[in-house]
Amino acid sequence: MTGYILRRALQAAAVLLAISAAAFGLFYAMPSDPALIACGPKCDTARLEAVRHGMGLDRPLADQYLDYLRGLVAGRTISDVDGTPIPCSAPCLGYSYTLHQPVLDAIGDRLPVTLSLAGGALAVIAVLGTGAGFAAALRRGKATDRLLSGFTLVGASVQIYFLGYALQYLLVYATGLLPLPGYAPLSDGPGAWAAGLLLPWLVLGFVNAAVFTRLTRSQTLETLHEGYVRTARGKGLTARRTHLGYTARGAAAPLVQLLGLEAGALFGGAFITETVFGLGGVGKLAVDSVVQNDLPTVVGTVLLAAFSVVLFVALADLVVAWLDPRVRLA
Repeated sequence: MTGYILRRALQAAAVLLAISAAAFGLFYAMPSDPALIACGPKCDTARLEAVRHGMGLDRPLADQYLDYLRGLVAGRTISDVDGTPIPCSAPCLGYSYTLHQPVLDAIGDRLPVTLSLAGGALAVIAVLGTGAGFAAALRRGKATDRLLSGFTLVGASVQIYFLGYALQYLLVYATGLLPLPGYAPLSDGPGAWAAGLLLPWLVLGFVNAAVFTRLTRSQTLETLHEGYVRTARGKGLTARRTHLGYTARGAAAPLVQLLGLEAGALFGGAFITETVFGLGGVGKLAVDSVVQNDLPTVVGTVLLAAFSVVLFVALADLVVAWLDPRVRLA
C-alpha cells in the first residue's frame, strides 16, 4: 500500500506541475500585456515600464515561471503598480491589481462559501444518487425502477440555472417555504448557515445525483451476477446482509472514483450555482476575474480548481485501493 501511495503522490505532483505551467503560459505569454491590464487605461509609458519591471515581466518567461513556483513553496515579494513592495507568503498565487490584495487572500475570503456549498451538495449527491440507484437495481423492472429512471432523465436533462431560478421563484418568492438563499458563517449558528444554503444544496445535488443514480444502478446490477454474491446467498445469508456486505462493496469502486472527481470540481468552485444564487464563492470570483481581465486571480483560481480535482481523485483512488486489493497490484 505504501508503494501505491507514493506512486499516486508522484503522479499527482506531476499533473499539478504540468497544469501550473500550462496556466502560467496561457495567461502570461498571451499577446495581451498583463502589465498594461494591471496599470489601467490611464497609464503612461514610464509608469507602464515601472509596472512591467515590478511584475518581473521584463525577464525571460522561464525565469518568471520559476519565480512563480518558488513563490508557491517559499513565498516572494511583489511590487504594486506604484512600486511598493508587497510581501506574499507561501503559497503565493500572485497579487491582484484589480482587488488590491494577494490572490490567496481573495480566495481565502471566499473559500468558506464554496466549501459549505460543495460539502452540502456532495452529501445530497451521495445519499440521493447512490440510494436511488441501489433501490432501482434491487427493484429492477418494477414501478420503483421506472420512477427512479424518470428521475434520472429529468435530472440529467435540466440545467442548473433554469432549475435554480424556477425553484427560487416557487419556494422563496411565491410560497415563502424556504428563506432567500445566502451565506451566513457557521459561527452565526448551524441553523442560519444551513437555511441559506438549503436550496442551492438541493438544486446542485439533484442535478448531479442523476449521474450517480444511473451509475449505481448499472454497477449494482452487474455485481448482483458476480459469483461471490451468488455464493453468499447460497450459504444462507439474508438478502439484506448480502447486499450490504457484498453487493454494495463490489459496486463501490467506480462510484468512489466519480465522487472524488465530482468533489474536486465542486470544491474548485461551482460558478454557475454561485452566480444563480448570488453566493460570493471561489467560482464567482473566477468569473469576475475573467470579466475584469484580472490575470493573477484567474491563474490562482485555475490552480485551486486543478489542485482540488487532483487531490480528491487521488484520495478516491486510495479508497478504491483499500476496497479492492487488486488495484494496488496493477
